[in-house]
Amino acid sequence: MSETSMLEKLNLVAKPIGIGGTKLELLSVENIEPILAELEKKGPDGLKSFPYWIKIWEASIVLAAHLSEQDLDKNKTVLELGAGMGVVGFFLAAFGFPVTLSDANNDALELMEKNASRNHLDTVVIKKLDWNNFESREKYDIVCGAELVYKRTDIKSVLSAIETCVKPDGTVFLAHNIKQISMIDFLAEAGKYFDIEHAGKSMTISGEKKQFVLHTMTKKTYSG
Repeated sequence: MSETSMLEKLNLVAKPIGIGGTKLELLSVENIEPILAELEKKGPDGLKSFPYWIKIWEASIVLAAHLSEQDLDKNKTVLELGAGMGVVGFFLAAFGFPVTLSDANNDALELMEKNASRNHLDTVVIKKLDWNNFESREKYDIVCGAELVYKRTDIKSVLSAIETCVKPDGTVFLAHNIKQISMIDFLAEAGKYFDIEHAGKSMTISGEKKQFVLHTMTKKTYSG
């Protein structure tokens, strides 16, 4: 008998989200506190295995809203890397872009399939991609990601995946909470290969003002 997936054990509820005049309903975990409590019982190693795909990260909403305000050609192909819930990619698909959502976690991929079906986003491509064993050679005009780097050990793998899948004249859009200090090292490394523009955004959530940082990255051009 096959082992029950984590997704099958979770209580999912539909959460409405509106961005850029578009509204989607995404299935997500109603309450992650019991999951955190269970992982805490296992000690530091338990928390390291936190399933990032089970919640809607605020940075993904900020990034989707930011992209909805840009004058982007809707014929451009989009890849959301480490998509988790796929918030950014789903909204871009709803806006009319050809979108591929990717993640390494099978439960995340299954949940994205459910949400694509629920919102009638039938053109979305959902693909398994692991930046620690990155095999895709397909190139995209736009690569985006929210809260991509939580561990410094992921920096080289994430950057290599981005470099591999963005077209030479493509653009990378990233967003993260300003408290995510691992991004400082990532950006220092990425700056060797990309020109990077930064922008700050704030969002008030449950009465608390939170700060986010957005990065727009284009490959450096070198003259001979």
